[in-house]
Amino acid sequence: MKKILFIGDLRSANNYGAIATTDTLINSICAKIDCNSIKFIGYKSLRLPTPPNGWKKTNQISIKNKLRDLSPSFIKRIWAKKDHYKRIDFVPFLFSQYESYAKSMVGGDIMQYEKKMIENSDIIYINGEGNIVNGTDRYGKYRIGGLYILFVAWVAKVKFSKTVCLVNHTVDPANMDVWEIINNVYPQLDYVYVRERLSVAKLHEQGIFNIKFVPDALFSYTPQKEWKPSKQLSKVIDFTRPYICIGDSSGIKNVYNKVKWDVVDVMSELISKLKKVIPQVIFIDGYNGGNEDVNQIIKKLDLGCIRLQNTTYHDLYQILKEASIFISGRWHASILAVLSGTPILLWGSDSHKTRSLYELLNYSYPFFEVNTLPIHIDEIISSSIEIINNKERINKELLEHVKVLADLSKENTELLFELYEK
Repeated sequence: MKKILFIGDLRSANNYGAIATTDTLINSICAKIDCNSIKFIGYKSLRLPTPPNGWKKTNQISIKNKLRDLSPSFIKRIWAKKDHYKRIDFVPFLFSQYESYAKSMVGGDIMQYEKKMIENSDIIYINGEGNIVNGTDRYGKYRIGGLYILFVAWVAKVKFSKTVCLVNHTVDPANMDVWEIINNVYPQLDYVYVRERLSVAKLHEQGIFNIKFVPDALFSYTPQKEWKPSKQLSKVIDFTRPYICIGDSSGIKNVYNKVKWDVVDVMSELISKLKKVIPQVIFIDGYNGGNEDVNQIIKKLDLGCIRLQNTTYHDLYQILKEASIFISGRWHASILAVLSGTPILLWGSDSHKTRSLYELLNYSYPFFEVNTLPIHIDEIISSSIEIINNKERINKELLEHVKVLADLSKENTELLFELYEK
């Protein structure tokens, strides 16, 4: 049997989507392959140089529990550091640097852990996720996570002659330097699976055709059969009354960009008007307490708030299932909503991914650019009312599309099974 190196184990990330989709992907793999025989490179290595002997091992269950126990004030400090971090360029940020970095890696000067893991593996299986999206910092350099997986994919194929699979990801870097890297890396790889068709179109525009559309692994998610809200959740949401769920977006604020409009004023106006449609509005906080504007909105409007600290992604699925509508700019939370049949109304994120979800679902309702959100509040309200009034029909249509996407998404892991057994 082949030896597998799984790069991009994001279960320890502070993000619903990263945890949920990676967990689903790994659970699917472990259903057929003994996961004790698979080596993993996790989230931290996509941010900081891995020590030569790897990071100190941490039990994954304890990581999840720790995430739920993190206070919003602690998360806020993490987000603050993201805005002012000292960048360490342990991977190349230009394609012209690839050969010199590869020479240093092969020589044992950098990335010693990755070198050892690649050498001892037959198949390099990379969970690309949301790493190759918009993100250029104030120094003109692209996001480190995207640069990491691109370089590791290239060096594993070109310098170590391994079978390399880059799966489950979006490609929308908005950076010409990164497109040069992609143009030189992707044609070398054995398998490239992107999770939505807008990425396929952009890669085709670049003349890259050794790619395939395979939906996000989260479409393969199987919800818990028996579920009831915890006492903590029942204090946040009155499940006996209807409610709207609203979320934020990585496009509102991230390390690389921030919208120009006043987040507190605009979102407060939107939510206040939504309350006139359905009085109970629940905020799904993708920043987990780390965005002061979001914290202020929740406090100002006295909203029930869902965060990693009080809700797992399994709980989030059930919460969204009971919602009248989910309004957001979050990709994975929106997938959880449509998996349950709950209608969505979306705006932009840090890439084209939320817009691409409409295309996957053949969804006919308006999509909103995050930068122009303030002038579309009334349209969001009127669209929400129309969607809620047609929820039963939309529910059936969504579930039909989801069934197809769920079947197609299984190829993310079926590919690995075939390679493993060769």
